Amino acid sequence: MQGTDHKALVEKAKALGAVEVVEIDASQVIVDERVRLKCQIPRCAHFGQNLQCPPFVPSLDEFRRALAKYHHAILLQFPIGTSEKEIEAKMKGKSIEKLEKDKAYKELMRSSMRSMITSLGELEKTALYSGYRLALALSGGTCALCDECVGPGGECRHPFVSRPSMEALGIDVVGTAMNAGLVVEFPPKEPRWVCLLLVD
Repeated sequence: MQGTDHKALVEKAKALGAVEVVEIDASQVIVDERVRLKCQIPRCAHFGQNLQCPPFVPSLDEFRRALAKYHHAILLQFPIGTSEKEIEAKMKGKSIEKLEKDKAYKELMRSSMRSMITSLGELEKTALYSGYRLALALSGGTCALCDECVGPGGECRHPFVSRPSMEALGIDVVGTAMNAGLVVEFPPKEPRWVCLLLVD
């Protein structure tokens, strides 16, 4: 990867709103079967329903083979645009299942995701136009661009915008972030989307 182009991508990511941008070797991206297993145990409501979630995304073996051909990656964090206190206030004792059904919370997350995924798409496009024809962006969190995914048998309404999350492809986000020197806390004090751009 040429240094000037790579530096330009880092600067572009920051200009698009990323609060942390770290270059890593693609070999530092951790893929772990246990991450994908957590999509099913306990069963996530999006499993088998969201087209950017398992089983509609590449298998771990397919993704591992593709990942092994990449040499460079950029790990990014985008702000969700709310704080732990704001999330707690919206929860008001609700379980995460009830919170995900809360209209105001869902719209907050959807708005934040749209902003993040738009920025991520712009970054991928910049990489492509810089000569990295195999650049690939992976999102943070389950796709929420639509109020409800069209689901099995349907066609994605945003096929050129929507991306699978890192977790959907079995990436250990916390472990990979640690490899990059980034902090991912649970529960988060400053909630952030964690995204990845593979560049070759």
